Amino acid sequence: MADQLTFVRRVLPAVPTCVDLPPRDRPQDRALPEVSARRLKVQRRTHDVGAVRLRPPPVRGCVVCLLLLAVPLAAVRPVVAQAGGPTIGIRDGNGHPFRTPAGSPFEPVHRLALLSATRDSLRDGIALADVGDRLGFWIRRDPDGDVEYAGAIHGGAFSRFDLGGPDQALIEVHYRIGVLLRARFGAVAARAELYHLSSHLGDEFLLETGARPISTSREGLELMLQGSPASGLTVYGGPGVLLRATPDFAPLSLRAGAAWESAPGAPARFHASVDYFGWAELGWEPAIAAEVGAGLARGTRVGLLLGFGPSRAEQFLRQSERLVGLSISHVR
Repeated sequence: MADQLTFVRRVLPAVPTCVDLPPRDRPQDRALPEVSARRLKVQRRTHDVGAVRLRPPPVRGCVVCLLLLAVPLAAVRPVVAQAGGPTIGIRDGNGHPFRTPAGSPFEPVHRLALLSATRDSLRDGIALADVGDRLGFWIRRDPDGDVEYAGAIHGGAFSRFDLGGPDQALIEVHYRIGVLLRARFGAVAARAELYHLSSHLGDEFLLETGARPISTSREGLELMLQGSPASGLTVYGGPGVLLRATPDFAPLSLRAGAAWESAPGAPARFHASVDYFGWAELGWEPAIAAEVGAGLARGTRVGLLLGFGPSRAEQFLRQSERLVGLSISHVR
């Protein structure tokens, strides 16, 4: 404040200065008084200037404005809310209809598994390293209504490594990419997937074994329904048909399964799932995948993985195998 008064005195040296204080408190030696910082009023009396007042900023008004701005920000809800009620068992982690069957070997999820694989009388140690995810979006969202539509694009790479070899070489990798149309009709969800699938043998595995790769490239359409008949229980199933394949495979297939999870509020989260896949090309021999374990965090779980029937490795689809081991997976 003293600097402001000094500036005013230099600009208007001939104009007498009057500080708005009681007469008994005015200094007689013309020195600037010590004034409260809350308010300082300086008046200049000239021919052209009536009064000049210097006031501090309105602090109370600023505080009120900030509070008014904070109220709507605090009231904002997440754009994607989790839908509850009887349909929660048929929704994925983002609220879209049709929950991803995370225990199925055909679904693109993140998975790392250390397994013992038995084929005929041979037993090998293998590792599965799967990387997969999906990008979903709403077409029509109505949590309180009877009909909802959503779309998605998903894809994954499913790799198998040889743990018994000196270099833990890549044995096989196959890829699946698909376009999904998902819907909910009341308490029933539906999914249509148009997908492409192809597979390759690892280079080191080819050199060491002299194996000859086979072509498994194909495109197909799969339709499935999903429901939740009881709390924590989800069942699904439906047919598939190949639209193009090299070589010509038998077109029809069938997939079905069930998954159970303990209540969200339970101290520990447990899960169990079983998935069945049958294909006319393989004489409808059932390929069974099962998993039981516990949840570590949202979407992440660890458990015992079991597999029976035709190999889940595309390059060895005509070979039967048994798998058992530990698995950790994550799905959004």
